[in-house]
Amino acid sequence: MKTLKSELQKQPALWIVGVILSLEHLLTVFFWLSERPLLLILSPSTPSVCWPLFSQCEAFKPGPELLQMLLGTYAVLAVISSALWALKKKPQWAAGLLWALLLFKLGFILLDYRLTGNYHYIPTLITFAFLLIPDRARSLPMAFFVLYFTAGLLKLNSQWLSGSAINERLFPALFTELGVWYVLVLELGLIFLLFAKNNRWFYFVFSQLVIFHLYSWHLTRFFYPSVMLLLLGTLLITRPLVSDWSIKATFQKVFTLRSAVILTVIFLALQLPQYYLPGDAALTGEGRMYALIMYDGRVQCEPHVTLWKKDQSKETVPLTPPWLMTRTACDPLVYMRLAEHLCQWSAKDSSILQADLAVPVRYQGESQWQPLVAATNVCKKPLTYSSFFPNSWIAKFQKDFQINGSK
Repeated sequence: MKTLKSELQKQPALWIVGVILSLEHLLTVFFWLSERPLLLILSPSTPSVCWPLFSQCEAFKPGPELLQMLLGTYAVLAVISSALWALKKKPQWAAGLLWALLLFKLGFILLDYRLTGNYHYIPTLITFAFLLIPDRARSLPMAFFVLYFTAGLLKLNSQWLSGSAINERLFPALFTELGVWYVLVLELGLIFLLFAKNNRWFYFVFSQLVIFHLYSWHLTRFFYPSVMLLLLGTLLITRPLVSDWSIKATFQKVFTLRSAVILTVIFLALQLPQYYLPGDAALTGEGRMYALIMYDGRVQCEPHVTLWKKDQSKETVPLTPPWLMTRTACDPLVYMRLAEHLCQWSAKDSSILQADLAVPVRYQGESQWQPLVAATNVCKKPLTYSSFFPNSWIAKFQKDFQINGSK
């Protein structure tokens, strides 16, 4: 806190960063009231999808009135925080409100796995960097560099490189194929120009990032690009605060800071499980729960539970939870949790002998399904989920698994 207060006195422009980070929470409130309705997802009538490390999340769900009060409080705190940072008043209070806003957001997200997303992950990391890492004029651009460079590494797979990960296209296929390669060049190469001595190179790469997020609007809807465009304003604020920009010097100065090293190591460690766990994480969902996620490919699934009865009949119950996004639409964890809820209901029906969970998957446009999950008797032999180790009940499809002789 002392270093933050000192830097705010020496570099008053940094107060605007606090405004940006506070406004992101107001944008989140709007998102949770419109596109991803928090009040409905966390409603008592909606089955919870709990995180593996917080499997009792349903017991902590607030009632409807308390939930509305908490969301309203979150919005009010975001307004007050924005005002304090804009007026350059009481740095300790302003920083404390940013911490409170982080805790509110993380508290909501912990109550249901469906509330996760890069659009929360990234601003949370940027806020941690702002609050914890000194020399913010350099460390904040470094935080953006680490995020974009990591996102580029995650795109090094055939789903992205072929352009098949882009489900909706504004331009002909050729432009899409060239575009996905250019994004790689941007995130793995041009992103180093954030530290260029020449301002023209900096503003060139900055404009490319803006165009990239504007283009993604039709793919990810309004919230994600809006958050990223808002956060990119941080780069415009920090650029004039350093007179001697240099790639080598920036890396050396930032990574001699203990807090920068610790946060970077934690972030990179969270990216590793999706690489060391067997199978394609985009299909299995394993290893990427606490990681940055790139835009996923075209995978479809038809999850269902088969109920076997004493009279030798069976009933198939589709599992179609609302408010899933691309990264969770076929995630086995989601359907494991829904199967648990179904087991609670079926326990009251003495005619049901057994419940089997199945999650067949396929690439969009293909005809044949492959069993991602085929678990039997899940009510009497409950499934368990590990975030950092392989789960035996999930099939370990490799990248680009073949269906009907194609990929």
